[in-house]
Amino acid sequence: MQSLAFTVKTTQISIRTWARSSDQAVDQVLAAERAPFSAFVSVYQDDPVPPVGAKYGAPMGRMSGSLDHDGPWKAEPVALDEGGYDAGGAYWGLRPAGQSLFAVQDGMGNVAFVDAPGAEAALIAAAA
Repeated sequence: MQSLAFTVKTTQISIRTWARSSDQAVDQVLAAERAPFSAFVSVYQDDPVPPVGAKYGAPMGRMSGSLDHDGPWKAEPVALDEGGYDAGGAYWGLRPAGQSLFAVQDGMGNVAFVDAPGAEAALIAAAA
């Protein structure tokens, strides 16, 4: 499994770190800062569409996780090229006019992918 970039926010500081999972990123930052878990605020994957590393062809989309409803959510558009591929090489297909693909993160390391006309609509769609 590849290491991914995460930004971990505590009550005192925000730190970018590399880890194989959001849990590992949080553990690294809390240990380095000698902070208790109660100091943890959020963790976001810096690039929700990292390279897929597929040996043959591209996967259809990406794994979309369940979001924690207690976390501070954010929605970011996922750029697709003219063939419907994200920057990491996963295939999504083309979107209808007025729709974009969004990566919604819950601040706990989980990512869900949704189609929506904008970021606010993506947050609502991910919550449904």
